[in-house]
Amino acid sequence: MINNRLIYDIDHKPMEIDEMLARGGEAEIYPLLKRPDVLFKSYHPLIIQKRGKDLQKKIDLMRKIPSLREDKNLSWPLINVYDDKKNWLGYCMYRGVGVTMFKLAHAILYQKHFPNLDRRKIVSYLIKYLNEIKKLHKKNIFIGDYNLHNILLDPNSDKVILIDCDSYQIKLQNQFFPCEVGSADMTPKEHQNRPFNSIVRTIESELFSVAIVLFKALMLGRHPYDIVGGTDPVQNLCQGKFPYGIGNKGIPKGNWYNIWSHIPHKIKTLFIQTFTVGANDPKKRVSLETWIKELKIYQREMEKGWHRVEVIPKEPKESKYRGNNSHS
Repeated sequence: MINNRLIYDIDHKPMEIDEMLARGGEAEIYPLLKRPDVLFKSYHPLIIQKRGKDLQKKIDLMRKIPSLREDKNLSWPLINVYDDKKNWLGYCMYRGVGVTMFKLAHAILYQKHFPNLDRRKIVSYLIKYLNEIKKLHKKNIFIGDYNLHNILLDPNSDKVILIDCDSYQIKLQNQFFPCEVGSADMTPKEHQNRPFNSIVRTIESELFSVAIVLFKALMLGRHPYDIVGGTDPVQNLCQGKFPYGIGNKGIPKGNWYNIWSHIPHKIKTLFIQTFTVGANDPKKRVSLETWIKELKIYQREMEKGWHRVEVIPKEPKESKYRGNNSHS
């Protein structure tokens, strides 16, 4: 569909693309040859055929939100892109640079990709991440598809960039576009066993998925509903069986047990609230504001030396680390 590596904007001004950077299930990604800080997302012909009209309408709507379009912490649509026959192909966006949160929330990969990582840095990333979500929620935009591969982190700072923004649920100007993708293990009970394109995400459903992301980042990729000797995490999720909230039954000994024991008591209670009573009652899920407040307290207390800062503490929490129950 792309002839001579040329693509065109709405005014038929040509732009040359470089070699393909990545390929996914819906699209291919190319840097612009003369603007490598800008990427072109080219939807596959089958996607254009099936959903091209709706996708173009959605991208048009997204482009009309200036504050998000100009936010370089989001890979937000900048301009529409066409072929030489003025057929719509996709859009251009700023290039996000960083390492995926998946590699941070991983017991082995974090050592290679985040060589100087400690708990202060993890918490700093999470606070920035939550603030990005807050900006979206204020505009009635929900991420829907919570995926650690769609969160980029700068190993040299605490910068966070959200990518694959075109999948978000958008409701604006009397127009509604659902998030058509997702994964069961990141989805709350009320939205299980339904096609993702039929789901209307809510603040409460977002808060459940956000809590899973926070847990996985703090717990080196461990899923909150993964129980030793238990059933599938999705079944546990639907039943509200959070092992860390029922006498620590089903938590693996070793690193994960040690990490959990060093997490501040207040943050533990927020996870327990969201993943037990909050599994069935969406109103009981912890707000973004509360998470940000408690993570900032955690951050300050680590600076005072009240908590261990190693990614993996070598032993369970000892009483000398008194900050676990203190918010002064």
